[in-house]
Amino acid sequence: MPTISYQGQSVVAREDEKVLDACLRAGIAIPFSCRDGVCHNCLCVAVSGEIPEAAQRGLSEVQIAQSMFLPCRCVATQDMEILPAQAVKLFTETIVQGKALLSQEMCKLLLEPTLISACVQGEFINLRAPDQSVQSLRIMNQPAEDYFLEVHVQHSAHDSFSDWVFDVLQVDQSLFMQGPFLLQQSVVAAPSITPRAKYPPTDLLLWAALQGGKLLAVILQDFYSRVYQDPLLSPYFHGTTMQRSIEKVYSFMQRVCTGEDTFFGEQPKNSHHWMVISDDIYRHRSALMLSCQQRAGLSPEMSKRWFAIEDYYKHDIVKSVAIPRQLDGVDLPLEGYGDMVLDAGSICDGCGRVIEVGEHVRYHVRLGTLYCTACKGD
Repeated sequence: MPTISYQGQSVVAREDEKVLDACLRAGIAIPFSCRDGVCHNCLCVAVSGEIPEAAQRGLSEVQIAQSMFLPCRCVATQDMEILPAQAVKLFTETIVQGKALLSQEMCKLLLEPTLISACVQGEFINLRAPDQSVQSLRIMNQPAEDYFLEVHVQHSAHDSFSDWVFDVLQVDQSLFMQGPFLLQQSVVAAPSITPRAKYPPTDLLLWAALQGGKLLAVILQDFYSRVYQDPLLSPYFHGTTMQRSIEKVYSFMQRVCTGEDTFFGEQPKNSHHWMVISDDIYRHRSALMLSCQQRAGLSPEMSKRWFAIEDYYKHDIVKSVAIPRQLDGVDLPLEGYGDMVLDAGSICDGCGRVIEVGEHVRYHVRLGTLYCTACKGD
């Protein structure tokens, strides 16, 4: 069986076992979200070892050329040494979305945010010109708020890079960038977010249109029966029953529409904090929900009211990186493992054997999955 090595840790993969599953079983903390190739949160680079074709499906040509792959889709055929994609500062292609002269000596560029790692204001990126000259530039804006990366290039005499930017580079032209290179984030201002209410305003008209919950139940049953079969959405519900998903959303919608304190679940920011969900996935989900509403006979006006509720939480849900939950102002870990002694019997999520009371186990801090001593390699 092939051995998977990751930042000084290793595990022997089982037959037909995905690289991600093998690493999780052994307590190797690879970041992940959907576990099915949708979110690309587990993206890694293969330092050595053959990459199966299926493990690179959905990646760009640039990523494939840089030996990137998805561990959640990779069944190793030989020993592999892998690294998180963020650990390798590779040049990635970007597109110039804006160019403007701030003065005769200063040019502003707006770039597509195609780097593997999220960027913040004050960090630096390297830009490479066609003649291979490279210049390090400070990120001037807050990409989390503005989307594009803004950098300023100062024209200098006898500088081929700045000559190229000022005289040749055009909007929609591609170039390559590398980074980000960290400035201590503690000195970088966090994105400004206007405080808002925990819930949007109540909507008794929508609740009446949903027949006091009867039509809501019909819509949610139809919606989640499709979600759990959908190749893009189903990975986000790994380990959660369809009935549980329906009950949580039903209770949440009842609370929002009526104001009655019947909802005891987590707010969208907390319940989706670990999910990496793109705009495309969000739109795909919305289209599926709309089709279910239409089949149930909900009017366009009431559908609009429903989506206004969902859009109220959109900025908590759609994101390129996972965000940690907080307890008393302290970020809780997204990945990693803890050790404990069971005071009640359970089942190993790695091999399926019964774990007896008093046994030592390892558990995933976010998922709560348990692994016995055999699976965790002790």
